[in-house]
Amino acid sequence: MDEPRDPPPDPTPRAPLAAGLGRLSPVQAAYASYTQHAIDCDDCRNVDHTCEIAEELWRVYRRVGDAAGQAVADVARRA
Repeated sequence: MDEPRDPPPDPTPRAPLAAGLGRLSPVQAAYASYTQHAIDCDDCRNVDHTCEIAEELWRVYRRVGDAAGQAVADVARRA
């Protein structure tokens, strides 16, 4: 059977992706701190334990996210 074939790849070179060259936003940085702690912490990996550090990091992430959302809403109201 004559099945259609994918076109050959574009021969033009592409610029490499620049991953990891920028900085995280405050919300992303707060979440990264929380998740990195959860990955490394023995208490966080055990569902029968609670971790005060993780709870505080989660609260910080929520506060930073709420503040960022409020800032966007304030800008939108002024526009």
